[in-house]
This record gives sequence, C-alpha cells and structure tokens, in this order.
Amino acid sequence: MRRSVRRVGLGGVRGALAALTAALVVPAAPAADLVVPAAPLAARAVPSVPAASPVAASAPQAQSPSQSQSLQLGSVRLSACEKNPAGWCGKVAEPLDRGDPTGPTIGVGFEWYPATGTAQGTVVAVDGGPGWGSTSSRSGYLGLLGPLRARRNLLVFDLRGTGRSQPITCSGLQNFHGSTDTDAFRQTVAACGDQLNHTWKRSDGSWAHASDLFGTANAARDLADVLQRLQLPKVDLYGDSYGTWFAQTYASRYPQTLRSVTLDASYEVLGLDPWYPSTMATARTAFGLACLRSPACAAKAPQDPWTAITRLATRLRTTPVSGITTDLSGHTVTETVTAATLVDLVANAGFDRAVYKGLGAAADAVLDHGDTAPLLRLAAQSVGYDNTMPAPPSYSDGLYFAVACTDYPQLFDMNAPPAQRAQQLRQAEASEPADAFAPFTAAEWAGVNAYTDTFTGCLGWPAPVHHDPPITATPPLVPADLPVLVLGGDLDSLTPAAGGQRVAEQTGPSARFVGVPNLTHITAMADPAWPGPEACGQNLYRQFTADPGTLATLDTSCTANTPPIPTLAAYPQQLADVVPAAPQPGDQADPAALGAAAAGVATVDDAVGRYGYLDGDKDSGLRGGSWSASGNTKVTFTFSATRWVPDASTDGTAVWDRSDGSVTAELTVHPAQGPDVTVDASWNTFAATPTVTLTGTVSGASLQATLPMP
Repeated sequence: MRRSVRRVGLGGVRGALAALTAALVVPAAPAADLVVPAAPLAARAVPSVPAASPVAASAPQAQSPSQSQSLQLGSVRLSACEKNPAGWCGKVAEPLDRGDPTGPTIGVGFEWYPATGTAQGTVVAVDGGPGWGSTSSRSGYLGLLGPLRARRNLLVFDLRGTGRSQPITCSGLQNFHGSTDTDAFRQTVAACGDQLNHTWKRSDGSWAHASDLFGTANAARDLADVLQRLQLPKVDLYGDSYGTWFAQTYASRYPQTLRSVTLDASYEVLGLDPWYPSTMATARTAFGLACLRSPACAAKAPQDPWTAITRLATRLRTTPVSGITTDLSGHTVTETVTAATLVDLVANAGFDRAVYKGLGAAADAVLDHGDTAPLLRLAAQSVGYDNTMPAPPSYSDGLYFAVACTDYPQLFDMNAPPAQRAQQLRQAEASEPADAFAPFTAAEWAGVNAYTDTFTGCLGWPAPVHHDPPITATPPLVPADLPVLVLGGDLDSLTPAAGGQRVAEQTGPSARFVGVPNLTHITAMADPAWPGPEACGQNLYRQFTADPGTLATLDTSCTANTPPIPTLAAYPQQLADVVPAAPQPGDQADPAALGAAAAGVATVDDAVGRYGYLDGDKDSGLRGGSWSASGNTKVTFTFSATRWVPDASTDGTAVWDRSDGSVTAELTVHPAQGPDVTVDASWNTFAATPTVTLTGTVSGASLQATLPMP
C-alpha cells in the first residue's frame, strides 16, 4: 500500500538495488521492436475480452532470448531483456487520457518470462507501493512461482509511471531529504503535481492535466489493452500491497480476462476509512501476540510490550532520547528519538519484524534502567531502512502521490484550496476521540511518515479535473466463477487482516480469506531481511494457482507452524541478567557459564537480525566490539570482541544458511569475571519452536544445554 513496504524490491538486501535497477534499462533496439500498436490509438477502445490464443501463449517457451533476437507475441514484438534471468521486454503506447483520444500517449512496459516447460497459462504480477516498478521485483516473482515456472509464463507488468512504463521523475521529490511532516515536503509534493500538469501537451498545444491521470482505473485499462495485444488466454493475476488495490480494480472491471486472482496483504478499495483505524487496532494487540508466541518473551509474561510503548510515548513527548549509535553503514551517528519517531516505529512494525522483536524490550530498558542504547539503535535501523529519503531509483515518489492523491480517501476535500484543506485536516484531528490513536494524539498519528499514510502529503496536490474512481461496481465485485484467494498476516498492521476479510466479503462468494499467523506485511514474497516466514504463504499461493478450483479445499495446515517472531523479553544490563541456558544430561557447567553461553548465542542472533538491514558487511555489537559478514545464501559471521552485554565479549564464527534457516556457531565467550566458555551452538530460524542446542567446555568441564530462541 505504501512505499515503506519493501525498500529493496524483494531481490536481496540493499546492496542488490543497483543490480535490480540496472535491469530496468531497455536495450537499444528499433522502436518498432518495442512499440507495436495493433491499430491507431484514436480508433481503439479498451477491450472487454481479449482474443484467446493458446498457441501465442505457449510458443515463446522454446526460445531462449539473446541480444540479437526479437519475439512476436500477439501483435507486439518483444526484444531480449539485457539482464539475467533471461526474458523478453516489451512496451506499447497507451493514451495518457482516454477521454482525449487524439492526445499524447505514454509507453507501458513489461517483461515476459516463458514457462520452462509446456506452458499451461500465464501469471501476471503487479507490485505495490504505489511507485515500485514491478520489474524491479522480477526475481521475487520468479521465486514465488517456484515449481510453477515449468508450466506458467510470467508477465511482470509495470503500471504507468513506474519502471519500464515511463516512470514519473520529480527530481525535487525524488531527492528530498528530511521529514515528510513539514511544509517544505508538502510544497515539494505540490510542485511534483504541477510538473505533471506541464509535461504533456494536447494536439491544440494546451497542457494535459496529468496529475490525476495515473490513477488505478487508467492502469487497469492499460493492462487490459496489453493482454489483448499479447493475445493471452485468461491469466492468473497476483498483486501484493497496493498491487491488491490494483487487482481488485482490474478484476471488478475485466473479470472475463482472468482465471484466478491472488490478493496478498489486501486493503479495501470500497469503504476505506481515511484514518485507517484498523492499523492502530492491530498494533495494540500485535505487539502482545508477538511476545506471547515467542518462548523467551512469553516466559516473562504477563509483561505487555504495549504498556511499555505507551509509557515511552508519554516520556518522549516531554523528554526525547538522544545519544550515539551505529547507523546501517557502520558509522557512528547521533540519533534522537521523539514521540514522532515512536509513531513511525509503531507504524513500521506492520512490515518490519525487527520492531516487533525489539521495541517493547527497548522501551523497558529506557524506562527501567535509563539504558538508551537499544532504542537508539532500533530507531536508526528501522527509520534508516524503511523511511530514509531519498528513494531508490527503482521507486517513483511522484507516482506514489499521483495515485494516493487521486484514489485514496483523504481527510479533506481535494477540490478545496490548500488552505481550506489544512483547516479541514485540523478539524478532522480535533473531532477524533481522545483515545482513538492512544498512546498518540490524532495530530501526532497524522504526522506519520507520508509514505506510510498520506494524511498530510496531498494537502497541496492539484485539484482533480477527472472523475475516475477505481471501482464503480457494487459487491459482489467479481462473478461467482472467478476464484479469488485473499492472504493476510495477522501481525500486519499496514494492511490488517480485518481489511483482507472485508475485501473477501466484498469480492463475493468465490473469494476466500486465509490468515497466516506470525506474518507481517505480504505473506508469499520473500523478505530480504527476514527470509523464511513466507514459506507458508508461498505454499498456499502455489496450491491455488496450480488449480484455482481447489480454493475451498486448500491445505492450510502450514498456518499452524509458521515461526514466531523471536521477540526479546529484555535487553540485559549485564551478564548476570542473561537467562542461563537450561542444563541437559551430562552438563557440568555452573549457572554463570550457562549464562555466558546464552550471551554468546544472543550475540549471534543479534547479528543475524541486523544483517539484512545493513548497507555493507560490517557492524558493531550492541555494547561494543564488531562483526563482519561474507557470503550470500550461506552467510558467515566473524565476531571480534562483540558485546551483547558490557561485561562479556564473544569471538568466533557462525554460519547462517538463508535457504534452510540453519545456524551453526563456534564461539568463545569471555566474561569479565570468571573463565572463558567455549561453545558450539545450532538452531534453525525457520522452525516453529526454535530451540538452540549447545555443547562446549568451561575450565575442562562439559557444557550440555538448550535454550529457547531468542
């Protein structure tokens, strides 16, 4: 739904951005190879039913593209894409404004990946944001299909204004630095809208009012036209986050072009409250659920992380927390956490598992011990990773607002002048019950990052002149013979499960909602920072897409075994505060040694949790020392005097296999007082109930123990 959802587009950690972005460049080729209108645009209407051509859909599978080749698919000639995995790239010209058939056009691009075997159909994938080019997530969609690649083509479709589809580039907005809750940012957004209204000219020389021509309805018309030109039979449409808003719109308008629809992390197009109240309602319960489902945190019950967050909000409102920490590039920086920062952290939890893992414990550390280190580092990590400006090149800030300010409900009248809109916003804030967003006020909550919710971002966007709502139908939105799978994580506060359930109801009797415990935003696509939890969502998606007729009888047993978020019970202040590992038969170690072994494991767990967020391959320990990482699928961590607690350091190595979740570590823990502890540890981050097995020695005595994670 919002930009913050996936900063790296699903292909890997941040370092993969350059490679993913480079793949967006269309190779040099004659224009006719990429833009092949089937008929003069002025004479053609968007199709209601594309022509069926099974031969055209399956023919490309036998051809392996090379730079010198082109491919005819329907009426469109595709060129070989320039990056692996090898695919075919195409572009067609679509009217910028279908109400002005002689007006300017916009290029709409896509990538085609033929089935590796005999094709039996085509999956169309559309990314979220809005603003992400779907083609920046090509590797994620190919991974999502997995074994279905043998018999499914993949069409990765860039919505107008993104990726290969003439991306909107408002340089001031794209390169903006600083808070989005400022007049400077809102003026920059307004300038972007004005730029769009002075970019395309009509045949009479006047400017096209384009700031409201990038809405979802026009994007749906584009896809319907492309499917007709490619002459594809009914397709399987997958959308995640904002992609579900698009998919609902498309399915309601063109159901006859679809074999199935999957909505992953869905929110309502119809009846959406502009305050998104289910976000806060979900957050209030989700932090507690994450704790209760994690053995180490649950053992400290009945602590409630939300109580700590509420107390912290009161403290920060008058006394911000400021201090030195380490940023995602390994640099020492000064970080300040205010009530506004806490708003962003709570909002980010819906798609950033690290916030669920550590915020409650970090709040307790500040309030109970004056220990600011965990909170400062978490803020630098989450805000630095999820909210930092400017955006990566594969994301269009301008498209985000062109959609949000056109399609999303606002707390003010978009037809009113900006000053009046601001007054209406203040009235909306004042009219909310005092506890509506507790522990925050309505005004504080409205100041959340504008790419999470556009409460204030559209205050200066140009007033619309086109009326083009995404959905004009009334429920049920699709025919009873079109199967629709709606997936949602029960810890997703960005697009909460309650909204997904309402979407399923609005879609009609052919839709089914399946909730997946322990998952945040998006259930089936891999999260580069936290690989593994998406396995259940992938399983459900592949079952359904292989045979949509089995929707009612899907095997959903995996939902009982999704791994919990390893939520921290506390940040220990010293080694004596670390909960010791539990001795097992043959153990001769004393409690102090078992505590040291547990501290060593926590050091590794901390590094594993941090790794996916970093810009590089080096980091500091929470309390000092350092570690480095190398490798990709199998990541090797090397620890050098790394401190989880001030009075013990850890040396050694650990290997995390990101493909199967296994972690093996060989560590030596050096307590400030007492003998060194040498320990081998192993566990699996994908396990539903992860348990660490430890073997080692201390002063010649055997150490045999287990430990719940984290």
